[in-house]
Amino acid sequence: MPEIVYVFTNEAMPDYIKIGKTSRDDIKQRLAELSYPTGVPLPFECLYAVEVEDAKKVEDALHAAFDCDRPNKKREFFRTDPDRIITILKAFAKSDVSVMAQKELNSITAPEDKQAIGLAAKVNAARGGKYSFKDVSIPLGAELVFVHDETKKCTVVADSKVEYDGEHYSLTALARKLRVASGYGNYNVPGPRCFLYEGEHLNDRQDRMAIERGTEE
Repeated sequence: MPEIVYVFTNEAMPDYIKIGKTSRDDIKQRLAELSYPTGVPLPFECLYAVEVEDAKKVEDALHAAFDCDRPNKKREFFRTDPDRIITILKAFAKSDVSVMAQKELNSITAPEDKQAIGLAAKVNAARGGKYSFKDVSIPLGAELVFVHDETKKCTVVADSKVEYDGEHYSLTALARKLRVASGYGNYNVPGPRCFLYEGEHLNDRQDRMAIERGTEE
């Protein structure tokens, strides 16, 4: 029986991805189980899904490889760039079934849920574009490095703007431009996840400083 390993996203949890497995015959039931418990505000979407020889072996390997990005060891959610997972999955893939998986999701997603997903995507994109450098103590003139290519760098020119190649961008807009230029998919990845400042992911820096401020209060 064909086995599938998938990478799912959820607009209610924009910083996380879910890595799991199922059989092709069982995928619709599995998607419904994931998307419609009352504790999940929005249905999942399929970012990538492939058929593999041994889904459990591949899933276990991915979970082990990215264990440091797994906040809860009893859950299949990871806080990492999805391209890191997808690159590895492509090496194991017998065939790409992403379109099939997303069609199955669409078939069980109610119209009101689709509308909610679209609204959440717009909100998350707006948040990504309004990342505050001041709030995370990154000064004007600071240099940020693109995570997929350290030769691509931008400069902070305003509280939520950077300059790259003579033009000004939000982090999300520049991340999309550089990801496409570097051969990565045009996925809905928040801009701060795609850049480093002094070797630290901007999202991680934001979380760390929020925790530090909380402990000081």
